[in-house]
Amino acid sequence: MGEVARRAGGDLSAGAGLPSVGFADTSPSGEDKHCSVEAVGSLNNAPTTWFLPEEVPVAILLNSESYAVMMATPADLEDFAFGFVLSEGLVAHHSHVRNVITLKQDEGFSVDVAGTFVRERMISRSLEGRVGCGLCGIEHLADAIRMPLQKLQQVPFHMDAIALAYQALPAHQSMNAINKTVHAAAWCAQDGEILLAREDVGRHNALDKLIGAMARAGVGPDQGFALMSSRCSFELVQKSARVGIAALATISAPTALALKLARQAGLQLAALSKDGVMIFDGH
Repeated sequence: MGEVARRAGGDLSAGAGLPSVGFADTSPSGEDKHCSVEAVGSLNNAPTTWFLPEEVPVAILLNSESYAVMMATPADLEDFAFGFVLSEGLVAHHSHVRNVITLKQDEGFSVDVAGTFVRERMISRSLEGRVGCGLCGIEHLADAIRMPLQKLQQVPFHMDAIALAYQALPAHQSMNAINKTVHAAAWCAQDGEILLAREDVGRHNALDKLIGAMARAGVGPDQGFALMSSRCSFELVQKSARVGIAALATISAPTALALKLARQAGLQLAALSKDGVMIFDGH
């Protein structure tokens, strides 16, 4: 099936009628799609050039009102904002997002999401969200671990398909091929074929970008599994469960809390080991 178009319109279920939105060029230069800058130094006394991933502040606005500032890689920012409002439970349904617009600012970007939002989830974050943390700025512990009440429907999740997706992932990491630093989140068919992939210096940002890309391309979360080039922290489980992703494979093992929450939600987890693929029991 191949890569779904990176700039397609759509939603999480085909035919729901989400209007197409405008896309700004979210790469810093308009040509550099790898979002990397050169850094010159000395390695073992030899002149060496590395490429470092860009990390910029991205202000997320809801109906033109400031909600959060996140640190992210400046690519696919419309996907990022769309996925963010879905995975944070800020919209009750993906069709409630009407438009997404990205604007370049002096030090970063702002992304304005127009839509109908869940009022009780509109808790403005008082701090910036750093790349390694999906929780920065949340004021109450109850908002840190908030899972859906209903259990997810099980989907096929087989060792051979997961292993195939792991092997194919590097070919979908164009940024990482340059800077060797960013995380990837990929959506895989049940047979392990990678259909979509997004990258970011932050693992939860990469997942938000993937969720947004799926929503906009009309790719449903019930016919495959997500794959990530990172450890499985609990916020990845939380974000996946909120949008209906029922299976998640990561390069490293989940934390104990991640596995506990995944079992509560009915979300299947797998991790890569030197001996193969570990699929965790769901109970």
